[in-house]
Amino acid sequence: MALPKINDTPKYELIIPSTKKKVKFRPFLVKEQKILLLALETNDEESVLNAIIDTIDACIIDDINVNELSSFDVEYLFVQIRSRSVGEKATLGFTCTNCEEVNQITVDVTKINIDLPVVDKNIKITDDYTLVMKYPSYKYILDRSVNYESTTESLYQNVILYLDKLKTEDELINFADEPKEEIKAFIDNLTPDQFEPIIKFINNMPKLYHEVKYSCEHCDKENKAVMEGINDFF
Repeated sequence: MALPKINDTPKYELIIPSTKKKVKFRPFLVKEQKILLLALETNDEESVLNAIIDTIDACIIDDINVNELSSFDVEYLFVQIRSRSVGEKATLGFTCTNCEEVNQITVDVTKINIDLPVVDKNIKITDDYTLVMKYPSYKYILDRSVNYESTTESLYQNVILYLDKLKTEDELINFADEPKEEIKAFIDNLTPDQFEPIIKFINNMPKLYHEVKYSCEHCDKENKAVMEGINDFF
C-alpha cells in the first residue's frame, strides 16, 4: 500500500514587482527546505542563491521563467514564500546603537514590499547617442559577476550587466550582440560626466528594504535598523 500525501498544500497569490503579473504559489516543503539548509551549510553565496532560485521555481505554480526575474523580484518572491512556509513573523536580533546589547525584535515579513519608482531607462550621453539601461536578471548577474579584489574594479566591470542598447537616429545596437572587450572599451572611453548617470541608475535599482524602529529593552534608547538584501531576510 502506497503512503498517502497527508498535506493539502495551500495556495497563495502575489504580484511580481517588475512585471505586475499576479502568480500563485505554495509554501516550500521539507524537500525544498533541505536544499536550502544544505546550501547554507556550504557557506558559499552562489550555492545559496541558486538554492533560492530553485526553491522559487518549485513553489511558483503559474508558468514563469524564474531565470528572467530581476534581483528585487527574487528577493521579494523568496521572502513571501518563506513567510508562508515557516511563519509570517520572524524574530531577528538587532544591536542597540547606544549600549550595544542585542534586542530580539519580531518583524511581520508579509508587510515588506518593494518600492518600485518610475525610472527613465534612457540615458542621453551625447546629442547622437542614447544608452538604454536594463535591470538584469538575478541569474544573469549570478552567472556573470566576478569577485574582484578591488570594489572599484568590480563596479566598473559589472556595469556591462546593466547595458541594454545604444540608440542613434539610424541604428539600434544591442550590447548582448557585442564582444565583451568592445563593450569594456566603450565604457572606458566615456567621460566621468557621461558615466555618472549610469552608476546612479545601478545604485538606485529597487531592492528589498524594511525599516525597523524599536526601543532598546536594556537602555530605552530609540533605535532604527534597516533590513535590505536577501541575506537580512533569509
